[in-house]
Amino acid sequence: MNELSAFLKENRSTRENVFYCACDDFKDSDGNAIKWEIRHISTGEEENIREECTDCVGGRYKLNVNKYIERMIAEAVVYPDLYNAELQDSYGVKSPEALVKEILDKPGDYSRLAKFVQDMNGFRSLREDIEEAKN
Repeated sequence: MNELSAFLKENRSTRENVFYCACDDFKDSDGNAIKWEIRHISTGEEENIREECTDCVGGRYKLNVNKYIERMIAEAVVYPDLYNAELQDSYGVKSPEALVKEILDKPGDYSRLAKFVQDMNGFRSLREDIEEAKN
């Protein structure tokens, strides 16, 4: 296979959904914590989310980071279905972003899920980039 053909779509590896224990508040019938299903977000989806979360303030564009992370999580979570009206109603919310914060009402759980979603989609922290540059 020549190098160019390696980039053909049919030669791309598939990205499988990942199961992640976001919290231990919800158990299955055997008493095990129920894992959440998380999917990878495409570059196009991320661009749309970034655009939705960017505001023009004083003639300058500024990314609302909290809104951006909320949207990334909402798009990445497959299960539980954050768009399910019955689930939203049970928590008294009307958006997937609000729902995930109600389900994960411990800030540490929410923060770990946010980091997990970012990591699995290839984002790295500035600290990680600095450490790599040092080596």
